[in-house]
Amino acid sequence: MATTAQRAHMLNLMKLLLAHEPQIHYPLHDVRTSVDLATFKLSEQQLTTLLSTHKGDIQADCSEMTTEICRWAGLRDPNGLNYARAGFTGTMLASLPHYSDQSKAAIGALVVFGPGTGQHVAMVMEPGTDPLLFSHGSEAGPRAIRLSDERTGHSPPVTFLSIMHL
Repeated sequence: MATTAQRAHMLNLMKLLLAHEPQIHYPLHDVRTSVDLATFKLSEQQLTTLLSTHKGDIQADCSEMTTEICRWAGLRDPNGLNYARAGFTGTMLASLPHYSDQSKAAIGALVVFGPGTGQHVAMVMEPGTDPLLFSHGSEAGPRAIRLSDERTGHSPPVTFLSIMHL
């Protein structure tokens, strides 16, 4: 179960990634990071050290970045794959409970934009009637963006995914 401490850890990790935005890239091809993201339960200090001292940059798409934040916070795989292989937005949609009331979204909740298997996934940083999201959907990211603003760049629907039981 996602604890208050794990959610606080997720928020700190998101803030650190935002602070190191120039080192975080969206892969243009099927290339993954030169930084070893497979570390389980990564502390804020470890991530800071990794980003400060590593010669490479992090390359991840939206689903990989949200999956890694869950991993680093010590949660189970939101893709339902036990971190054995990479998932994508569609595996998150298939694995996690859905809801639509954005005011119930807590820190770490996943927000999927688009029909079918989804076009993009972001993560809630700040709950509220217009939650602040951590979004890494392009090379111009990651960034903090309000749900109302992120919605304008994607087709409906918007689906919230609960991480409560991870």
